[in-house]
Amino acid sequence: MGEAGGSVNVQAVACTLHVEHNRNIIRVVKGLAMLMSTARAPQTLHNLFFAFLPPPEVATRILGQVADYDISGDTMLSDRLHITILSLVCYGAIPAGLIDQAAEAAANVRAEPFPVKFERLIAAQKSAFLAPGESLDALRMFREKLGFTLMCDGVDLKLVGRFSPHVTVAYQPAQHFNEELPDPVIWTADEFVLIDSHVGETRHDIVGRWRLRG
Repeated sequence: MGEAGGSVNVQAVACTLHVEHNRNIIRVVKGLAMLMSTARAPQTLHNLFFAFLPPPEVATRILGQVADYDISGDTMLSDRLHITILSLVCYGAIPAGLIDQAAEAAANVRAEPFPVKFERLIAAQKSAFLAPGESLDALRMFREKLGFTLMCDGVDLKLVGRFSPHVTVAYQPAQHFNEELPDPVIWTADEFVLIDSHVGETRHDIVGRWRLRG
């Protein structure tokens, strides 16, 4: 009788171990599947930057003028034309809380609206862009004021090279030239925005917008 009971117990234990072993295998397989899925999914890179946007009618006129030149590159969409002011993230992930921190600082900037004027179209090796014929001092002063405010609030800036105001209109142009525009591009910069650009996705999300006011 005791032997029979012991035999039953051994079988039960063996059955339990077998079930638990199978469960462990299932857990491992699911874990590996999740890891493989994560590895296959590419991480989205971002550029986060402050910018001035031309009004829609000016953006349309810019592309109209560019069409008169044989650039034959990857032309920008009208709603992506901009002047970059300051960058916070370049080809990376956006740290948690950075957008809110930058937005809070930007809301404290005070400046009067000012005109911007671009008089040349330059097609170089990597891009074609509008360039000013003068230094755009008001734009530079605004950039310094915004940068100072951001740094005082603990926001890190990505400063790469010398600041050269421009409006990119195309990438990889087929022709290289430096021409004076017959009709200079002029508009009043009266608001600035914070843009989250999803690299490689032709996508700009405006995550903040502020009117200029003295």
